[in-house]
Amino acid sequence: MPRCLILLLALAACATMRAPAATLQIQCNLPEAAVFIDDALVGRASEWAPPGRQIRPGFRRVELRLPGYYSYFAEIDLADGGGTLLKAELHPLLE
Repeated sequence: MPRCLILLLALAACATMRAPAATLQIQCNLPEAAVFIDDALVGRASEWAPPGRQIRPGFRRVELRLPGYYSYFAEIDLADGGGTLLKAELHPLLE
């Protein structure tokens, strides 16, 4: 019986703990642009449109890329429970 009680208490403690999270939203004139966070591909700009997605808080480097366009770069510092909206506009490469 005590083992069951210990297990239940441990499960309850895990249920109340959460990983730190912050919200990142991206508005981009080209929704098909690839989004990189800290040099890792994390999807397309359309997938990060408001309400956005949750990521680990802290200093992050964000880049949006699309062939034929100049890349967009931003450095952000997200607080736990905070959020940021990036408004990115990609411009065509000059020929």
